[in-house]
Amino acid sequence: MKMHILVTGANGFVGSVLCKKLLERGYKVRGLVRKTSDLSLLEGVPIQKVIGSLEDTASLEKAVENISLVYHVAAAVTDWGTFQYVWKVNVEGTKNLLEASVRAGVKKFVYVSSVAVHSFIGAENMIDNAPQLPTPFPYCQTKRETEKLVMDYHHRGKITATIVRPGDVFGPGDRTSLLKMKKMLESGIMAYIDGGKTLGAFTYVENLADGLILAGIKKEADGEVYVITDGIKLTWREYFEKLTEALNLPKPRISVNSTLAYRTASLLEFLYRLFNIKSRPPITRYLIDHLRKDFHFTIEKAHRELGYEPKVGIDEAIQRTADWYKKIKAK
Repeated sequence: MKMHILVTGANGFVGSVLCKKLLERGYKVRGLVRKTSDLSLLEGVPIQKVIGSLEDTASLEKAVENISLVYHVAAAVTDWGTFQYVWKVNVEGTKNLLEASVRAGVKKFVYVSSVAVHSFIGAENMIDNAPQLPTPFPYCQTKRETEKLVMDYHHRGKITATIVRPGDVFGPGDRTSLLKMKKMLESGIMAYIDGGKTLGAFTYVENLADGLILAGIKKEADGEVYVITDGIKLTWREYFEKLTEALNLPKPRISVNSTLAYRTASLLEFLYRLFNIKSRPPITRYLIDHLRKDFHFTIEKAHRELGYEPKVGIDEAIQRTADWYKKIKAK
């Protein structure tokens, strides 16, 4: 008999792909979605939906009923937001879900964290125990604290847990970053930081979903932390050149000095807070800090212990992403 699985944030970029992959494997899938969620990525995906949120404990009780495995994907993924807001969603929300899962007798809890817990130290071939230096960014801070919380529950024997840290996720359905770059890409004003020569932690969304499934079903993953990326060395310039070529758009030619960009971002953030502007500044310190340093990880541990091997190569992944983008643009 196939497991019953809950995916939080099921309507999102990563969550929706994970749901599809789980269904393909024959699992029974339930998705936790907010009342106001855009469900377009779940159109035609036959999962059971539970309306609720990480703050609504009653909805969490309903969501985890008769569930064996929880994939906690939902999070406040933002480089611009108050510490209080991000903490409430990422830390307190996860605690609510953990408590509900323990009470319901859930056997396994997979927490989807981020390589951002390592801050942006500028290195290649980092592993899961790479340094986590002090950081001013709420997203990095709260992901670290949530990982500690999840592992505390595991070590106290309350629930079996695994942590997965995805890299820079891209692919069809990426409304978070790719669609927000639409105007810059199409107008040719997309700019590199320091020539775009730094390495990214590129992670095609379907490869990530495969890695998440392995982390959930493999006994070897219990109590472990895994970095999941595509395991390639690719610079931001190479990525955007491949993407714009697939989109039949001009390649970005502008480059901005990282020091100047960081100072500009700092000033913009100060002004936005001073005048209580709610929208996100055009650039943030988080974004610049991320792009100005190498941020590359090895996936050797996931390969060795989980048998994880990215199935979709970078060129095919980018072509699929571009094809999706063109369809969205045509609507």
